[in-house]
Amino acid sequence: MIWLGALLLGGLAALPLSTAWGLAPDLGHGWGAPLLMAYLWWERWGERPTPRPRPVSWKWWTLAAAAVAAALPLRLLLTPFPLWPTLVWAYVLLLAGLGLAAAGLLAGRPGVRWVGGPLIVLAAALPWGTVLEQHLVQPLRVGMAMVTAEVSNLLGRPAIAVGTGVRLGSAWVGIDEACGGIRSLEASVMLALFMGEWLLLSWKRRGALVGLGVFAALLGNLLRILFLSLCAGRSTAAFFAAHDTAGWLALAFSLTLTGLAARRWTRGRAATAARRIPSPAGRVRGTRSAAAWLLAVAVLLALEEAGVRAWYAHGGEAQAPIPHWTALLPTHAPDFLAVPLSEEAREMLLPDRYTAGSWGIGINEAASVFYIEWRKGQVARFVPFLHNPTVCLPLAGCELEESLGDVIVPWAGGEIPFHTYIFRRAGERLTVAFAVWDSARGRPLQKAADTSDWRSWFRERWSEVREARQDQPAQVLSLAISGQQGTTQLVPLLKSLIVNDP
Repeated sequence: MIWLGALLLGGLAALPLSTAWGLAPDLGHGWGAPLLMAYLWWERWGERPTPRPRPVSWKWWTLAAAAVAAALPLRLLLTPFPLWPTLVWAYVLLLAGLGLAAAGLLAGRPGVRWVGGPLIVLAAALPWGTVLEQHLVQPLRVGMAMVTAEVSNLLGRPAIAVGTGVRLGSAWVGIDEACGGIRSLEASVMLALFMGEWLLLSWKRRGALVGLGVFAALLGNLLRILFLSLCAGRSTAAFFAAHDTAGWLALAFSLTLTGLAARRWTRGRAATAARRIPSPAGRVRGTRSAAAWLLAVAVLLALEEAGVRAWYAHGGEAQAPIPHWTALLPTHAPDFLAVPLSEEAREMLLPDRYTAGSWGIGINEAASVFYIEWRKGQVARFVPFLHNPTVCLPLAGCELEESLGDVIVPWAGGEIPFHTYIFRRAGERLTVAFAVWDSARGRPLQKAADTSDWRSWFRERWSEVREARQDQPAQVLSLAISGQQGTTQLVPLLKSLIVNDP
């Protein structure tokens, strides 16, 4: 019963985590966390403590009931908001706490230490939050672009840092992933946490190893950008040929440097075997009640999971017919140039449909459009607000000159408000308009409001649960016009792009 309950508890924690790992490119390494934790438990199997079960009083059953009750709203919210950092951390910590409580009932403090040690690896497989991304990762990427440009200039290859990208003549390095993260960062932290626990380093050295892992990831990415910049200076073909290889080499460099440092810092690894406590030869009386407590908690949480899935299964029922629109680009124009979606951008956006292109609209003016659709899943709840012109253009080196407010673009099914701005980069003026549209409700898709009233803030999110909205379809249409007359041509061009979608 003990292992059945433990497996159920671990599986329930993995369900929302697997969704997060599949949605966020920077968390793609998260699938390795369960394997690393399983390895640590397997290696320490001979060190597991002798069971010394405590009596399972009514207080423990009350604690279990309270934990199961607290898990229900968390799990309901995790379905429409799988990348909400606070929510993910709270749910995982709740289930980990229940696992540690069961270990304490079975074997006391030694049991808690034996079970809890490997769990530290999970800290690098959970979302860290947009605040950390905006205030730490993005400034670091801007700094790396500046260093890369300076080194390229010293090597005789003229370059200029523009946001998080580097421009070398007509080539750009890093422009496709301008608003992405440092993908090897959390992977290096995960390895540092694993090595620290595996080698039983002191907490001081574990902290230093995590710091070294961060440094290794930054250095690896800096070398990657510099290498790609040198390749782009030779030819565009050389740049694309080296792109994927450079990414894998940066990851390998970061992990190798972290691993080597951990091996040098290890002490007394051989002494670990001497501290092993032999496994009990026979059954210890009194474990049945603790095992029953763990199994009961796991079964209740499993039933809760089934109930959550049943609740969302009835959601999304059709109501009144809603008119739909789509974007039709002028592919017939003589100078129309289709713009493909790079692999880096595809991993960040995860679109169900994407189309983009540019064409001339005057002597010194050109228009660029991209259109994205999401039909299923929860990607549209956060991606349009993390990757849109107001976020990506400044990171690509554009300076926001003026916000023009919203313009209303009529179409056969109603009206669409577009946010409009004027950007400038290297003397070029860009008039930009974009709209994020909720195709299920036929209205603009709004970002969750930032308000001091936490009740209103929470009520907005809970409405998604109340309506059982597991999927959030959405559309994004963005238009950029280069030149001085962009503001006068903006609305006519948008009207020509929007057509009914039968």
